[in-house]
Amino acid sequence: MLTRIMTASLNGVHGYPVTVEVDIHRGMPGFTIVGLAGTTIKEACGRVKPAIVNSGYVYPNERITVNLAPAGRHKEGSHFDLPMALGLVAGGYDQECLMSTAYMGELSLDGSLGRIRGALPLAMCMRNAGIKKIVLPAGNAEEVSVLEDISIFPAHNLRQAVEHAEGKNRIPIYNVKKIYSCGVWHVDFSQVAGQETAKRAVMAGAAGNHGVLLLGGPGCGKTMIAERIPTILPDLSYEEMLEITAVYSVAGLLNEKQQIIDRRPFRSPHHTVSMSGLIGGGNRPRPGEISLAHRGVLFLDELGEFEARTIDAMRQPVEDGCVKINRNFEEITFPSEVMLVAAANPCKCGYLWDEKKICRCSSREIDSYQRKLAGPFSDRIDMHIRMLPVSHELISGAEKPAAVMCSAEMKERVESARAIQKRRYSGSAYRDNGSLDSGGVEIFCRLDDECRHIMAAAYEKFALSMRAYTKVIKTARTIADLESSENITVEHVAEALSYRISDWDYRK
Repeated sequence: MLTRIMTASLNGVHGYPVTVEVDIHRGMPGFTIVGLAGTTIKEACGRVKPAIVNSGYVYPNERITVNLAPAGRHKEGSHFDLPMALGLVAGGYDQECLMSTAYMGELSLDGSLGRIRGALPLAMCMRNAGIKKIVLPAGNAEEVSVLEDISIFPAHNLRQAVEHAEGKNRIPIYNVKKIYSCGVWHVDFSQVAGQETAKRAVMAGAAGNHGVLLLGGPGCGKTMIAERIPTILPDLSYEEMLEITAVYSVAGLLNEKQQIIDRRPFRSPHHTVSMSGLIGGGNRPRPGEISLAHRGVLFLDELGEFEARTIDAMRQPVEDGCVKINRNFEEITFPSEVMLVAAANPCKCGYLWDEKKICRCSSREIDSYQRKLAGPFSDRIDMHIRMLPVSHELISGAEKPAAVMCSAEMKERVESARAIQKRRYSGSAYRDNGSLDSGGVEIFCRLDDECRHIMAAAYEKFALSMRAYTKVIKTARTIADLESSENITVEHVAEALSYRISDWDYRK
């Protein structure tokens, strides 16, 4: 007896359809799985047999062969338990109906279905393959409910899934979640005392999706500013919500309390994080912090304390917007389109720029520390912002700043600038100013003679690299967008240059 059941397997955050073929024939009892099955799938027999018996069905005491097609691609995941169990239970299935529905779920020994990892990208894969009906564990129903054009049948146990496949007792369709609520932020830029220049800079960074490096002594507000950047980023679109939730689903970070990521993520890994923890990887590749921050903010606090090897590994993912990992002759890709924000002290002790405290670092220690801050990785960060300590008058409230920008005002300007960029790059390969390459800069960021003269002088005086030169122009384009200016002016170029500390500035 041969039964075919549809499911899917993951490759990174993307899936591909898999047909589970279960053949039961006479012979010496045994259970064989073929088709490049991973360890989790090969262990399925130990879960499937007790689940079938404890659900009141008869386990076939015959020769069992399970083929996972296509046979040439590696498969992994405990969600293959349910389709295999369905094939082993002698039921009067309607084969045409069976092939039009996808089944996925991990079985407990008592036959109940537990949550699976990667349910959303698996469901998206089946939707793209034309299968719009999915039976999955009830614990994953809300997570998958963000897909508006499929029918979800949440099953609590094996018996429910079997009776649904037989047509005896159909599982009620789960109500699709159509209303999304972006969570309330409990932080605001108005809470930051002073540092209006730095706030203006990160607003420009958010508007053009530019990387930002905040440099200053301890306690000047670097972390406080970074934590508030997500409050000024535009709300997530439907497709962006799907992308981010899919990454968190694959990473196994969704739970009963949070099954949908409805606002931009903010990830702040500790400087002791491993390379695989930051970039992703492992024997069974999982997304790293840079992918978990996809479409949001990746904040690297104390950049100078990260291992040089770990920082260097981020260079390519930051530029490409994705992480590529090669395993078992397959390339696994995780998205990593992030707004990179880093913070660092000017030296090991942090008091190199402080006029009231003495820096106790030796010249060798300063050179070693600043090599990371002025190296190839930081050169890929668009904006370098120097922050000075806030005066006591501002902290105590005795002195009122001329203007205080709150998150709502900054967000409005960011959204306006991004709308301009969306119109400008419509029909092109670019999304925003931060994604422009040298060719895009030449087309979309034209400078007049006076601006070119200033940039030529800055290139020589500040010893800018070609990459830094391009990034200054992109930043100037964003500043012009914030001012709703069609052309880049001298004022925009001058402000962009002020957001770029050159190597020789670090000691000043």
